[in-house]
Amino acid sequence: MQNPLPVRACTVLAMLALAACASTEFKNTWKAPDAAPLSVKPGDVVVTMVMSKEETIRRSGEDHLGDELRQRGLRPISAYTLIPTPLVDDRARAESVIRSSGAVAVFIVRPMAINKEQRSVPTTYMGPGPAFGPFYAYGWGSAYGGGSYVTDTVVKLETLVFDLRQEKMIWAGQSETTNPDKLEDFIRELVRVAVAELRKEGVITAEPSGRQS
Repeated sequence: MQNPLPVRACTVLAMLALAACASTEFKNTWKAPDAAPLSVKPGDVVVTMVMSKEETIRRSGEDHLGDELRQRGLRPISAYTLIPTPLVDDRARAESVIRSSGAVAVFIVRPMAINKEQRSVPTTYMGPGPAFGPFYAYGWGSAYGGGSYVTDTVVKLETLVFDLRQEKMIWAGQSETTNPDKLEDFIRELVRVAVAELRKEGVITAEPSGRQS
């Protein structure tokens, strides 16, 4: 039988796993007080938009966001296919093109900040070990391991939902994601949590048929 990993080794592995795990949480949300719930049904056209002038981030983000909405029964159109990056600041043109696409809603993600934050990992109880006397067994044998610090990457985003039928923004939320990995997984997690928030706050009453979040 193989010897189990030492307690210290297990602690290190747990710390590494914790540091690598991405989690998304909405810190602040706003709902238009006079807006009706967003009404979308399978097959409805929606536009996905990532407000970044970095072309790679914009295209990849809009496509991944569209993939998630498509799996929820909608027909997404990436904004970059409608509005070239050099023209994103032309508000009148952007609004005209989006309305002519037949979309009923626009889902927008706007990067706000990327921060490095340090947190302490609590001291870990090491458990009793070999000893030659009672005071020693409950002294060094049961020592507590020293604490340490882990640096997290925290990405802050703003997510906006515009209802083109009501011609207004109906919801906004500011989220934080800790230690995001691949962009695809990052967007999937963001959409999952955002949909949960939208349901909880009554912004959407049901999800279109398709994969459930």
